[in-house]
Amino acid sequence: MAHKNHDQVFFINFGMVLGVLVFIALVCATAARFLDSGDEHVDPQTQARLEERIKPIGTVVTDPSVLVKLAAAAQAARAPMTGEQVYAKICTGCHAAGVLNAPKVGDKAAWGERAKSQGGLDGLTKKAISGLNAMPPRGGDASLSDDEVKGAVEYMLKQTGI
Repeated sequence: MAHKNHDQVFFINFGMVLGVLVFIALVCATAARFLDSGDEHVDPQTQARLEERIKPIGTVVTDPSVLVKLAAAAQAARAPMTGEQVYAKICTGCHAAGVLNAPKVGDKAAWGERAKSQGGLDGLTKKAISGLNAMPPRGGDASLSDDEVKGAVEYMLKQTGI
């Protein structure tokens, strides 16, 4: 004999099956909680390794005053670099290949024109500290001191023959 309300019968049966499955899941979760709290299985070394793996790798700081303090702390935490070291670490990426119109080390004409228009070594150093065109301030390393930046500019000029 066919039922006239097939949809109603389906939803009633489906609801009962779903209710039974939810009840079984709740019983299993409750039983698992009572049977094992999990605390006695924690190995301190394993826990420490896990916490080391999931710790944040960095922080985002947008407050300029905090950035200045962090840069000063980073600069104080390391030994001062020579001009050659700063060039090798920071400047070579652009000034070795002339990226974004950066004057290449060894290009006397470009460096001579730049030095003349910027006011010599002091002017070039000021622009390197504050940033110029696509070059960020201090070449992108806020921890560099003024003397380190000046040393890098002097090194590049010396290598160029100026």
